[in-house]
Amino acid sequence: MKKLLFLIVPLLAVFSSCKVDFSPNAEWKDVPVVWCLLDQYEDTAWVRIQRCFVGSDNLYNYTRVSDSIYYPMDEISVSLEKWNATAGRDNILTISGDSPIATKQLDCMMIDKKDTGLFARGPQPVWFLPNPATPRRWIEPFYGNQNFIYKLVVRNTKTDEIVATATTQLVGGLLESGLEPVSLERPNPAVPAYRMFRFANGECQIEWKPFVAARLYQPVVRFYYYHAHYDENNDYIYDKSKKYYVDVTVPSASQTGRPQTISTSLGESYFMASIKEAISVAGDNSLKGFCDTVDIMLNICNEDLNAYIKSSAPSNTIVQDRVFYTNINDGNGVGIFAARRQPHVLSDGSKILVFSVPSDSQTGPGSYHDKLKKLDIGF
Repeated sequence: MKKLLFLIVPLLAVFSSCKVDFSPNAEWKDVPVVWCLLDQYEDTAWVRIQRCFVGSDNLYNYTRVSDSIYYPMDEISVSLEKWNATAGRDNILTISGDSPIATKQLDCMMIDKKDTGLFARGPQPVWFLPNPATPRRWIEPFYGNQNFIYKLVVRNTKTDEIVATATTQLVGGLLESGLEPVSLERPNPAVPAYRMFRFANGECQIEWKPFVAARLYQPVVRFYYYHAHYDENNDYIYDKSKKYYVDVTVPSASQTGRPQTISTSLGESYFMASIKEAISVAGDNSLKGFCDTVDIMLNICNEDLNAYIKSSAPSNTIVQDRVFYTNINDGNGVGIFAARRQPHVLSDGSKILVFSVPSDSQTGPGSYHDKLKKLDIGF
């Protein structure tokens, strides 16, 4: 990556001569911007590397020129290393040993599909492990227990100089069964309705066991429903051949220390209003049937990504200067190399979470069927 500093020099009107004692354009300097989020449950690990630059011209003019943003594919190499590590306080790992126990070289490809924004037109290079066409996860070459740290290394192939490195640890482990020892918790499992997704006094408490190396959780409740119609006898019929859904975001929760459980709560009025807004935005005007199941999912990240999110979030204060977080080391690189899980579906052993039945006194006046009907969105 190259960083170009333009200096705007005022013109000096001199009758006899004009003398410039310095170059108005500074030299290019490699400043890579690295973006990579590891998830051991994803098939492919992706790395995006850009050039960083500063210039006096209009930003849109630079972003139209891909050379201003991307490295040539043969100019840098990217590798992922697996290191032994020792667990310290709060299960935070530190590298142990003098060399990695496994190294994988990432391949590069050009992609056309990308999010909209201030990026160059046309294809862009990304580095990946393994080939996206293979059915195995990227983690398989590095399989093992939780005490490993993963290190990303970016090297300039022309100078053989390491221009950026970063380390992170994964969120949770990977068991042979494909499941993690994490489940939904209820304060009183002796109560027959403990598996139910229910609101008591206007709130639903959601509690789960913590993940190793997790710092921030963003729960999501996926509300399912059916389409419905009236038959020839004017009976209201649910079409249960397909379930539809909308997602409701739950207040996030942070993990510190070594807690036994993590919890957050969801307000009933907010939940109902969110369902109405999501279905209205989706433009689903069909008649609907109530489905009595929901999924509770967790989007999770480790401390590296949590720190980046916090530093880039709106401050909501009059202070304008912000601390920009980056965990990219060596050279002058910036960016983020972190780990996440997205999403992890919580299970309470029954494999299903059901709404409280209409007779449950915890629901308050009326059943959830009645409350959904009052939303005036087709139930």
